[in-house]
Amino acid sequence: MAFRGETHRAITHTTDIKTCHPEVKHIQLSHISVSDIITVLTPTCNFRCRYCFFKPSGCMNHSPDRIADLIQRIRDETGVERVLIAGGEPTLQEDLPELTEILAGDFHVTISTNGTRRDVLRRSTFHEVHVDLKALDEEKHIQLTGESNREVLECIEEFSGSERIEVSTVLVPGFVDLDEIEGIAEFLSVWDVPYRITGYVAHGNSLDARRPRDDEIREAARISRRYLSRVSTSLDFRRHTKRRMIIRTL
Repeated sequence: MAFRGETHRAITHTTDIKTCHPEVKHIQLSHISVSDIITVLTPTCNFRCRYCFFKPSGCMNHSPDRIADLIQRIRDETGVERVLIAGGEPTLQEDLPELTEILAGDFHVTISTNGTRRDVLRRSTFHEVHVDLKALDEEKHIQLTGESNREVLECIEEFSGSERIEVSTVLVPGFVDLDEIEGIAEFLSVWDVPYRITGYVAHGNSLDARRPRDDEIREAARISRRYLSRVSTSLDFRRHTKRRMIIRTL
């Protein structure tokens, strides 16, 4: 595991990938979105979240060097110096550490993850890691994702000592209610990590749930602040500004 505080100059290369042999480093890429942050989206995931709205627009293999070179060019054109690597689940990309090592010298790198691949996170270089905890109750987590939350909880425990972690949960009425949010906040209180609560939005998924009211989101935050000093919600601010462009081919 490697963290970067102050940024340093990164050495970039332009090596292209010609094949997908196992010995060749590559990242499977869906697309890159540019707003006030450069978001690198990978297409695959090991969860089957019932409220996921992410639809990969591609599935191309590129070398970490080629992706980094494109991100450098985007930075030169836009001035954006923050990179978010998300998905899908980016830690399914075994060569993610190579990409983050290149980027972390010149960019503020954040990895958004479900927390199930700590081995890849330990080898990656980043400034922040955002872990999405769907539910503290294991049965609820399985109901929502098809998978246990044991690895997720262990990931939070391991990285909470770094002070570079943020945990987030989607408030889903009828599934992840105020009592579940309170349980998560109490669990996180051991480390007092930043906690973000996002209101569920129905968007072409199989989950029969309504969108939470603003007062329900505020109440979830009020309850969480009994245990945590840094709580934010999707009502407080937009995570990112409106995107400027989407890049699907490199």
